[in-house]
Amino acid sequence: MKSSKPRKSVMESALDSLSRRLLTYHELETRLIEKGYESSEIKAVLERILEWGYVNDRELALMYSESRLKRYSRRRVQQDMQNRGIESELIEQALKTTYSSNNEYEQCLSLAERWYAQEEKRWESKYAADNAKRTIPRELWVRQKVTRKLVQRGYPTDTVRSVITQIGNAREDSSV
Repeated sequence: MKSSKPRKSVMESALDSLSRRLLTYHELETRLIEKGYESSEIKAVLERILEWGYVNDRELALMYSESRLKRYSRRRVQQDMQNRGIESELIEQALKTTYSSNNEYEQCLSLAERWYAQEEKRWESKYAADNAKRTIPRELWVRQKVTRKLVQRGYPTDTVRSVITQIGNAREDSSV
């Protein structure tokens, strides 16, 4: 049974999608194509929406990279923006303004320190009560967990290795 509602126009559908979330030009175009609209109608609507400034990939790339600065690596943010269909030139401009290599190392270190404390507490609550479950040393277990999390966030393995070593050395120095 067909719905009695009339089909939305391309413009209504585009504005409806944009009212829910900021979209790139590519994402909006893809959504409209998936809804079955004709390409000539889609192109006309997208031109109008661009004129109005409702879709701006440059601003979206900058906002996206700034919002991800403290939680994700440069490489991960770059990959996410590419997946969203943002042009490579716009991605590079946005990343240049928000990320620096020193900044990324410091951010990785900050996340690792925070996660180290969390994972140590988790290990204590999980294994401290039951000695039979202690098949892996605490320090190794925590290092593996933190390393895995940092790599999943897109940090380069050499940076992660360096950060983990630095934290391990600092912990050894403080325990002596």
